[in-house]
Amino acid sequence: MPRGSRRRARELPAGRRTNPEKRREREAEAFKAKDARLRRTRTVVGFLGLIPLLGSQSCESGFVITCAVPRELYLAMWAAIFGGFIGLSIRLVLERRRFEHRSPAS
Repeated sequence: MPRGSRRRARELPAGRRTNPEKRREREAEAFKAKDARLRRTRTVVGFLGLIPLLGSQSCESGFVITCAVPRELYLAMWAAIFGGFIGLSIRLVLERRRFEHRSPAS
């Protein structure tokens, strides 16, 4: 194959060049979908965090079954779940800032 007939990897054929506006729209749609997925996950983790917290408090209110688990274990589970919740919240903020930073000023 002659040297001049190869296309460079970065070049696209004329009909396949991407429009910056369309690319921006695709990026915005992808960001919104990812953001919605992270928000749902954060909500579920937030509700899961209530289970060990309520379990540790329910022993004092008369539910004998919940007294079988030490209170420290309930609080350790709550701290781990709450840490995941905080991590997801931080990730949402950082990804939103990164997306807004990449977006053109309008």
